[in-house]
Amino acid sequence: MSKKISASYEASIERLNRIVLQLDTEETSLEDSMKLYEEGIQIVETCVKQLSEAQSRIKELRLRSDGVFEELDFHED
Repeated sequence: MSKKISASYEASIERLNRIVLQLDTEETSLEDSMKLYEEGIQIVETCVKQLSEAQSRIKELRLRSDGVFEELDFHED
């Protein structure tokens, strides 16, 4: 599958939930299960990328002892 998935993070998570429900049913054929699995993997990869991009944009403001705010990267402790 080379189809690009471009949806909001929330919509992607909802689609993943629907895929899991479909995979849990015994009525889903093996072929359909494989297609759903592949779609799910693509969605997960997209979600991980979206989360990584969001995390890199998050900044933390910390008030220093001299009263000045400093901006820190999300990853710093």
